[in-house]
Amino acid sequence: MSQFDVKNLSADELKKLVNDAEQALRERSKQRVMELRREAEALASELNTSVADIFGLEKGSKQAGKKLPAKYMNPANPSQTWSGRGKRPNWLVDELNKGKKLEDFRI
Repeated sequence: MSQFDVKNLSADELKKLVNDAEQALRERSKQRVMELRREAEALASELNTSVADIFGLEKGSKQAGKKLPAKYMNPANPSQTWSGRGKRPNWLVDELNKGKKLEDFRI
């Protein structure tokens, strides 16, 4: 692994480096999950069953379709909210990348 001195990077370069590293980690995690899913499905197929049957998973979640209360709000546009679950909305990601903290948007 190559090493470089992060002490010489500007604040913007450091933020970009952190964002790029986090994105790379998310991508690797997604790839690993997909690999494990394929392996589990192949093993289940050998047993003539499904992964859902093996783990006793039901189709659909009991909470699927239920709207959760908002926990975070965009002060620039109060109609934009986020429950804190799922993918962060773009407006929040943009603000966090500018250095603001998640708690700044708590309702």
